[in-house]
Amino acid sequence: MLDANQAMATAVVPAYNEANHIQRVLDPLCSVAQLKHIIVVDDGSVDDTAVVVEAYAAQDDRVGLIRLEHNQGKGGAVMAGIQASATDVVVLLDADLINLRADHIRALMQPVQQRQCAMTLGIFRHGRQQTNVSHRYFYFLSGQRCLRWSAFRHTAGLRDARWGIEMGLNLAARQQKLAVQQVPWDGVTHTMRLEKMSGLRKYWTYAEMWADIVKFSASYSFKLWAANGRSPKWVRQFAHLPVKLSDR
Repeated sequence: MLDANQAMATAVVPAYNEANHIQRVLDPLCSVAQLKHIIVVDDGSVDDTAVVVEAYAAQDDRVGLIRLEHNQGKGGAVMAGIQASATDVVVLLDADLINLRADHIRALMQPVQQRQCAMTLGIFRHGRQQTNVSHRYFYFLSGQRCLRWSAFRHTAGLRDARWGIEMGLNLAARQQKLAVQQVPWDGVTHTMRLEKMSGLRKYWTYAEMWADIVKFSASYSFKLWAANGRSPKWVRQFAHLPVKLSDR
């Protein structure tokens, strides 16, 4: 049984030009009573993302909007939301999810709320083949997470990590030997970047994403090497998380 303080969490949703998708995330979020605040961080969008969020805020006073004048990347947007949070338990969700339900969010939150682990990862199952495969082999890059922020607040470089923020959280969990669990999300998928863009730009975006991930991992590894005199085994293994599986 959770007490009132343990039950409350803040959802942070970084969004960039997601006016056509974000309602699919806000609808289930607004159905979760354990959320004290739902913070959308508009990361310099040039579409009507803010207009959509403001309409939800008019109906639910838990919904808040942070507008960043210039695009700061995912790391900057996530950190802006976390710093505005009034709870230790924080839920991180992408703004383009498909088939997300309130019970998925509650399942993601529960292990962290009950202190079974410091972080959970939502893993897509039985959605679309492309995202099923990516979450099977690259589960550690899932952007759908719940975490106890007090365990991660001293992790350096997250604001500037851009697409590397998930790897930053992984590295911090591994370094501190924090418990992490996977939570299967049946039927959930998301709009892939290749579907949002056209021409060469979509391939350049993928290259940027992987460059951010590798850059952050290398930087974190170097800092640990400088501090300890050697690169830890877990860095050499590219920070695969020793996660407890909720379902196989």
